[in-house]
Amino acid sequence: MMFDEYSLEQRATRIFDARSKEYFTEVLSCYVAGNYRSAVVMLWSVVICDLLFKLQQLVDLYGDDKAKTILAEVVRQQQANERSSEWELKLVESVAKQTQLLDIAERENMLHLQRQRHLAAHPVVNANFQLHRPNRDTARALIRNALDGLLTKAPILSKQIVGDLVEDLEQASGILIDDKKLKAYLESKYFSRFNPEVEKAVFKALWKFVFHLTDEQCEKNRVINYSALTLLYSRNPAQFQAQVDADRDYFSTIATGGSPLGYLIHFLSRSVSIYASLADHAKTAIQHTVEQEASARCLAWFISGSLEAHAEQLGEWIAGADYPQIDQGTWEYLRDLSDSPEWTKASIQLANKYYATSKNYNDADQRFAEVIRPAIDRYALDDCIDLIVGIQNNDQTYDRWRARRDHQLLCDRAVELDPQFDSKQYTVFNENLG
Repeated sequence: MMFDEYSLEQRATRIFDARSKEYFTEVLSCYVAGNYRSAVVMLWSVVICDLLFKLQQLVDLYGDDKAKTILAEVVRQQQANERSSEWELKLVESVAKQTQLLDIAERENMLHLQRQRHLAAHPVVNANFQLHRPNRDTARALIRNALDGLLTKAPILSKQIVGDLVEDLEQASGILIDDKKLKAYLESKYFSRFNPEVEKAVFKALWKFVFHLTDEQCEKNRVINYSALTLLYSRNPAQFQAQVDADRDYFSTIATGGSPLGYLIHFLSRSVSIYASLADHAKTAIQHTVEQEASARCLAWFISGSLEAHAEQLGEWIAGADYPQIDQGTWEYLRDLSDSPEWTKASIQLANKYYATSKNYNDADQRFAEVIRPAIDRYALDDCIDLIVGIQNNDQTYDRWRARRDHQLLCDRAVELDPQFDSKQYTVFNENLG
């Protein structure tokens, strides 16, 4: 035997609007007391009030035009006939058609509630001249549908919210200085009020703004729009993967170069499966950028097929004739491609190779400061020894003026890991550390 563990009382604690929550206590009180007719009549009133509250919130917080139009029509209908309640049913229909607050099933549930309320509130009598009285199961089902389909939901923004969101981000970019603050802001004001259809519409628009358009406005806001895009994607990667698969041509329409491709490569380095879904012409543009830009090449492991293959290819490139210059930010992002022990080891070995192949003193100074020093606390003993061997094979690293101070850090780390470590067995320490 299966028991229904759904609790109306517990679910009621999650009603979004405080006013609706207060009104709902009367519904629940009537239901518990067995006054099912009264519970249904009051439930309809709570539902109508809640719709109005949500529409007003959309107007107050976001200036939602459709919500404004619906509320204005409600006022017009009430003024035209103050005694008529027809506006209530029209309100449900308008909300279902013009906003994202109610889907088809939820709309039908609301209309069913209205019909049950009509039977319960009016002197409709049966053959025995008895007022209609809904039974306990009917009342419970109506209450549950109202809770799940409307009352516990936040006001859901329409697909047209994209413009307002982007404008809001631009204006607030000065205070949303990191992803933590931006995430809290977006979750509270926007994401928590999206349904899947709105999410997909916003994702689609942000994709275009970040990875395709190159006008001045998009360039100005690319950083914060990209952050918003990645935070939205992280909420439901499977949903957005399916969206890209279903609309391949749209998502393959990207810029041919410049900052949009740089951001796209950053995104794909954390969302590898998206790359496989893109059309060949998009992949060609990405691959061209990877060949031309050092940062893109470091992050585009999705082209190699695996992190292991990517590390091997990067190692050959770093030590090769191209002599790439890789900025500090790219190294930080490179290390964060994976938190696996294997990748931590591989990224350290790449950093060692990058420093050990420095072609002049200035490059060696900069590469140690930007790449080795920030990561030295992550080094294992074999990582230290690997770097020491690399240093000894290049006088541009061990003959420079700053080498004594820099390499002391390396020696100290080795001793910290192994107190028996004998630095004297390595020429570079004998010459520079004394």
